[in-house]
Amino acid sequence: MSSKAKGKLVIWTVDDGRIGLANQTAGLANAIGALVPAKVQAFVARRQLISFGWAGKPAPGMDAPWPDICIGCGRASIPIVRGIRRWSGGKTLTVQLQNPRCRPSRFDLVIPPEHDELKGENVFSILGSPTRITPALLKVKADEFSNKMNRFPRPHLAVALGGNSKHHKFTAKARKRLIKSLQGLLVNQVSLLITTSRRTPRHVIRALRRQFTDQEQVWFWANEDKDGPNPYLAFLQEADAVLVTNDSTNMLIDAASVGRPILLFSLEGTDKKFNQLYDALAGKGLARPFTGSLATWPVEPLDETRRAAKEVLRRLYARLQEKREQSKATSL
Repeated sequence: MSSKAKGKLVIWTVDDGRIGLANQTAGLANAIGALVPAKVQAFVARRQLISFGWAGKPAPGMDAPWPDICIGCGRASIPIVRGIRRWSGGKTLTVQLQNPRCRPSRFDLVIPPEHDELKGENVFSILGSPTRITPALLKVKADEFSNKMNRFPRPHLAVALGGNSKHHKFTAKARKRLIKSLQGLLVNQVSLLITTSRRTPRHVIRALRRQFTDQEQVWFWANEDKDGPNPYLAFLQEADAVLVTNDSTNMLIDAASVGRPILLFSLEGTDKKFNQLYDALAGKGLARPFTGSLATWPVEPLDETRRAAKEVLRRLYARLQEKREQSKATSL
């Protein structure tokens, strides 16, 4: 273990800074840190770092002593994580999240979503993606927004909206269908906790803001400038159920990890891999199609991030044990 952490594991995370990727690397690193003492340092793999990685040199700020574990996510992280494996002389256990679109053997461990159907001796698939959500974090966020949250009577429906992607489109037709359904829920005295994402189209945000700004039963958040600090995690924690658009793995897994019933709202388009994710969530009793009404049922929180963290540690300790045995054999 690295001496600079005084007995703690040293973990580096590498991603391009986008929130969806950063949440995954931080989520897995923090889950490992919840199992054993660890020091986590985050690096952003911008273009400059990529050029250093491909040149075969450590990126700025990345110096020996090398970490015990390096976790990467996203295309920009791949040359850095591969480089650290080489620069450290194999000391660092390199972990790549998602499907790297290259041979898994280039990393010590690859952790993709199950629906990618990636196979290999060093592949450990999980349902969805790692998340930074923990009970402690949820409590902190719920406490932070409790004064305003108390104004909204139950039941609470959190509405987590994604947007346009390669396979899904948030069309005007889907927008009208969503607003009509939400209006019906208000009539039935359901409080709506609505949050958008970076991919939510402007026409959807404008329509939602216009329709629900003056509604006492609605808390709408789209950006910090107009709406204040982001209450997304507080929404999940305080929800009786979560309506999620079917374009976002991260938001679906967030809701499942909190342990809330998921109501799937379908955007235009489809994708085989996403359908496999929906089927897996439904098979665990976590998700059902949204039919326009609020539905709740008992749900056990999904805990795939902790399962992945245990696998990382298992492989790290197995490697350390193997090296100790080799050292003993050499000294005989």
